[in-house]
Amino acid sequence: MRPAAVAAVLALLFGQPALGQTPEIQVDASTGEFIIKTVLEKTTENEPLKREQLTYKRVYDVYNLNENEQVLNRAKEEVVLIEPGGRERLIEKDNKPVRGGNVSGQKFNLLTVFKALVKLHDFLVIRIEMLEERPYYVISFWPKPNQKSSGDVENVIVRSEGVMYVDIEKFYIKRLSARTLRPYSPWRALGGFTLSRADIEMVQEEFSGIVVMSSVTITDRYWSLTRGGTVFEKQTYAYKDYRLVEPR
Repeated sequence: MRPAAVAAVLALLFGQPALGQTPEIQVDASTGEFIIKTVLEKTTENEPLKREQLTYKRVYDVYNLNENEQVLNRAKEEVVLIEPGGRERLIEKDNKPVRGGNVSGQKFNLLTVFKALVKLHDFLVIRIEMLEERPYYVISFWPKPNQKSSGDVENVIVRSEGVMYVDIEKFYIKRLSARTLRPYSPWRALGGFTLSRADIEMVQEEFSGIVVMSSVTITDRYWSLTRGGTVFEKQTYAYKDYRLVEPR
């Protein structure tokens, strides 16, 4: 059965909401898992299209925060041009043009994050909600008990819970919000680094039939020996200037 047909059946089972309504629904836990696995399949198919057919810019900023989460200053800005094939080129740093510079800003890899979510979490559809006149499954997620994780991404993800909005027809994540539940200190850091907070807000959109990133915001707090103590910061990724590339 095609995803669109599956979506129609699920909508009939749950009750299609009228515009503006957000009905609560009761579904089996396996339904949430089925939807999420379908989202992973669609994401895996979409990423090569984005890599091969699009060029765009990624603006990466880092801001230092005070205890009230107010911005004290901007510590870094990088503008990166992503070309067909995934080649990245730093074109601007701290408001100054750059030629031949290295990209130092961390990347937000949706597929890596989502694979970790699917592996380590349980999912539950809690309601259907309308956003911009389109229906979305609202799905909560939380760590499965006694899960083994490896690597920094999985170790942060397994400590997180949150909610996501999944497009009913096209099965992609429109919005995702997550927050950490407990600290993480990598064994290799030998006590020199502890992440106490990592909140993520992500938004996607469609461009010429391809699902693309719109923005990612990560608010994190950590203690670092090399940074001289506690660091409280906000990292933002803004994606813009999407263009289709003519086939060769």
